[in-house]
Amino acid sequence: MQNSFFTYSKNLFASIHRLRSNYRVCAMMLCLLTTIHILALDVPAGTIYFDNSLTNYQQVQFIVGSYSRAESHVFNMQFDGKKWSCTIANQISNLDRYIFAPTSYQTGQVSRTLEEIKNEVSNQNINRTATQTNAFSSGQIFVPQTGDNWAQGDWMNLSNWENNKPASATISGTLPVLYINTDNGAPIDSKDTYIGANWYLDSLNRTEYNSFGSANQPLRMQIKGRGNWTWTGFDKKPYRIKLEVGQKLCGMHKSKNWALMAAADDPLGYMKNIAGHMISRRLDLLWTPSIVPIELVLNGRYWGLYFLTETVRVDNKRVNIIEQSDNISYADSITGGWLIEIDNYSSEGNITFREGNGQQVMISLHTPEMLSTAQRNYITAQVNELNTAIYEASSNHLMRIMDIDEAAKYYLVQEVMEDCESYHGSCFLFKDMDQPGKTTKWTFGPVWDFGNSFWRHQGKFIYDGPSFAQYWIGQLATHQCFQDSLMGHWYNFYREGQYDVKDWLADFADEISQAAQNDAARWRGTQNYCENSNMASELNDMLSNLNWRINWLHSQWGDGVPGKEDTYTPVNEPSANTTVKVIRNGQLLILRNGSTYTVMGIKIE
Repeated sequence: MQNSFFTYSKNLFASIHRLRSNYRVCAMMLCLLTTIHILALDVPAGTIYFDNSLTNYQQVQFIVGSYSRAESHVFNMQFDGKKWSCTIANQISNLDRYIFAPTSYQTGQVSRTLEEIKNEVSNQNINRTATQTNAFSSGQIFVPQTGDNWAQGDWMNLSNWENNKPASATISGTLPVLYINTDNGAPIDSKDTYIGANWYLDSLNRTEYNSFGSANQPLRMQIKGRGNWTWTGFDKKPYRIKLEVGQKLCGMHKSKNWALMAAADDPLGYMKNIAGHMISRRLDLLWTPSIVPIELVLNGRYWGLYFLTETVRVDNKRVNIIEQSDNISYADSITGGWLIEIDNYSSEGNITFREGNGQQVMISLHTPEMLSTAQRNYITAQVNELNTAIYEASSNHLMRIMDIDEAAKYYLVQEVMEDCESYHGSCFLFKDMDQPGKTTKWTFGPVWDFGNSFWRHQGKFIYDGPSFAQYWIGQLATHQCFQDSLMGHWYNFYREGQYDVKDWLADFADEISQAAQNDAARWRGTQNYCENSNMASELNDMLSNLNWRINWLHSQWGDGVPGKEDTYTPVNEPSANTTVKVIRNGQLLILRNGSTYTVMGIKIE
């Protein structure tokens, strides 16, 4: 009886297994048939259209075909000044997928699968739309959602597109245009390694700028990526360029080294960095990097609105200090030529120390780059001495080693911009070489990155409960000498300077208005991109943020104190080493360095 039961059970389980296996086979066949049915595509007779404003292909072909058999059809599309189109004479049935691509295949029916064609396109590093399966009808237009490789998109009625079409993704004709063609069309995919390129700059007959090179006679450069979050988090990326021969680009001082800032992360009309730099310039910091808006055409494709910017480096027209050599040990030669940065990215060679409140601070070194033991010991001792002086109750030590006036102006820029990461990264300091009988001081500046401005939008000082660590500034702001200098500069900025900055911003917004629309057409919908296609609206938002911040600071500081920055005499220092500045309405009237006086711009020994 027991054996009969096991035999019966075994047969029953075998039957169930066969049924389950047959069911899986049937299910798989059903899925396959369903898939084949879904992929069956009929291409209707008539005219279809393509919106090339984001993809910006130099030419466009519509390629439709089968994956299961060697049959594809290639159609050339024509441009009418607004859109691309092709006409299909007769309906083509029982195909699978299609793409739009800037290829130059022979038109007509070809004996190849669509998969073979699209793989060939990809292997040639040619951008194309993603393969599509969705059906469409004659008279519709395919609109890509992005401009990158394998761009997704969908069809829409032509009349709807005509009423809502984006600005053409081409040069606006209102700004200088920088053309860059990398060698062999190589992609710029590294921020560590330069690649070679040809370039030329067309000023478009703007009389204040010069053109350089031409399409037939380009110049040479190297180009690579730059930035941290702006490099990894966006499709529209920033670049660093190094010209083979230094040039005075767009009216700026001659140099080989420049940055192309994308500002894809700026929701306030590309004006955060511009406003910060304008305030710095109005406060007369020792040097403020110049920024000029341009449009970029990269490897034949419109790349959008960019900002050609002077980079922070030691140069007699930038950070004007003696450039210190790498790997030297002479005691007199390592006292200056230092350009350092309070940083938030760990990298090889950083100097680290504990701030007086216990926070760990990282310092990266820009000049020199390669340190001898003597140089490393010197700079380590210097940053620790700065830290000690900042946390001392007396200001005597601090005033001997830091330029308080420049520190106060630098801070005022950051506070007006509510830059909640200002003393956490991209915070530069420099020190020139000591001279016989004169010890040079550490100086804050130049200003650089305002990407985190107007982010908290809180009635707090930037060092009060910060979103990021704000090294040194909270303690530095407690020193009376710092406050005195700050109140003098605030007085001048609040009474006059803010209005100059607002006027400059209005002019800037007007200058880039058309280019901003074209940039939006080029990059709309891409990774993390902040669109700024209506500059009148963006200007209002920017001024609203700026007015809110200035009004809040006025509630804390009042009008400031006129002339406070005039009384800038370090305590207990020999009179021969005393520096005295007398400033009225932002103009330097008297400057005393030791026994040398400059009165209204005239030096008197």
